[in-house]
Amino acid sequence: MAVFPGSRSVLIDGRVAVIGLAFLCAGMIAIGAMIEQQPLIAAAALVVIPAALIVLFRPELAVPVVLFVMYSNAAIVAVRFHGAPPFIAMLVPAPLLIPFIYNIMVLRQPLIVTPVLPWILVFVGWQLVCALLSVDSVKSVSGVLSTVLEGLLFYVLITNVVRSPGSMRLGVWALMAAGAVMGGVSVCQQATRSFDSNFGGFGQVSEWDGFEVAEGHGVVRQRRLCGPIGEQNRYAQIMLMLIPLALARFLTERANSLRLLALAAAVLTALGCGLTFSRSGAIAFVLMLLVGLAVRFVSRRQVMAVFLGGLLLLLAVPQYRTRLATVPSALGIFGSSVGAEEPDGAILGRATEMLAAARMAIDNPVFGVGPEMSGSFTRQYGQIGGLRALEGDRETHCLFLEVAAESGLPGILLFLGMLAASVLSLLRIRQQVVGRDRELEQTVSGFLLALTGYLAMGIFLHMSYIRYFWLMLAMADACYGVALSSAAQAQDRRAEEAVV
Repeated sequence: MAVFPGSRSVLIDGRVAVIGLAFLCAGMIAIGAMIEQQPLIAAAALVVIPAALIVLFRPELAVPVVLFVMYSNAAIVAVRFHGAPPFIAMLVPAPLLIPFIYNIMVLRQPLIVTPVLPWILVFVGWQLVCALLSVDSVKSVSGVLSTVLEGLLFYVLITNVVRSPGSMRLGVWALMAAGAVMGGVSVCQQATRSFDSNFGGFGQVSEWDGFEVAEGHGVVRQRRLCGPIGEQNRYAQIMLMLIPLALARFLTERANSLRLLALAAAVLTALGCGLTFSRSGAIAFVLMLLVGLAVRFVSRRQVMAVFLGGLLLLLAVPQYRTRLATVPSALGIFGSSVGAEEPDGAILGRATEMLAAARMAIDNPVFGVGPEMSGSFTRQYGQIGGLRALEGDRETHCLFLEVAAESGLPGILLFLGMLAASVLSLLRIRQQVVGRDRELEQTVSGFLLALTGYLAMGIFLHMSYIRYFWLMLAMADACYGVALSSAAQAQDRRAEEAVV
């Protein structure tokens, strides 16, 4: 390159030229679209600018941004409560394409195929077969398409973008931040008893009037908080998954300030989960704690500390104590003894829905009734020996029975195989890093417990808001990949040191 006297040569990175061209093209397209009164096209064009900045500076920053927006349900809240166009919610995962393409095309990194991915592909393929054979194939195929977009594609993006301990750490902190924000809103809402305000969509409450609880010398009705999700039990489920991740950061962060932030996030998330007053959430938390003790994520002393913290929570929030007192009434379903409390209507209804799903699976053992179709048959099957009369379309209120009812025996076996592949991979890699990399050990344990919490609550909840399941499964399997790579690098270093 010729350089004129007195001038300075400037080396221009090829990426900078591409970024500049992207800015120019995005601006021109946006201006033209606005002139033609096409704001949708203009907004889509302007997305290129922040995307280009991410590519230029830190491509991996797309991960925490996407995870925070998705987990906090901010995009859905913007659409439902603030008039944002629906396409905004659909485009939330799109920024992940930037680091994905950058890793594959620029850095020439191989495409990651986790041990779980083949199971997912076969499971989705079988769902498609069941959908084509269902009585309403259009509705069923639409459900499978949703699984592909919210599940399969997002899973592939996350597992191929989160490749380093640093990006994993950023992703976990983003999830913790989402939990802290949601929990903080719920705590503020409960403390001020602002149940008439939805806090911009982030403080929704249950549609019914709540349950009675003694307060002072009278009785008041306590509303169940739903956060930005809009459904109290589902809100409890997604908050429950974040607690072990926050505790993992508290146990491994070196800086005291970060440890305090992690502890604060764990407390706010736990309070947000508790303020849903979810009985299934309390049961799942106990199961998660027992699994944590089994894998030595927590010690007996820490379990006792959590137990004492739970007692303090029940003392501080008597409403939860009142709510949990109704758990034994579920035993009335199976024939209560003299003097036992009768099961409430919600428990009877859910038991009837579960029995209906089991009958669906028995009557349709191979192909099921088709994805998204179990709710249409619940009333019909619930009339056979049901515990309560059902009206209208009702969900099965059990993740595993729903999969069996909609996809038959092959479907539930593939689903369980997918889960087993993920859990076994995490357990196997945890054995390799235990005692060598405490941060990865605790992070892997945190994801194990997060999946445990989700599946434990899945016994009582159907397959909705499934994007949270796929998100956590993707992050857990990405953690497996990061830990596997780190273990291999550590082994190579030890081999080199032995040679020297």
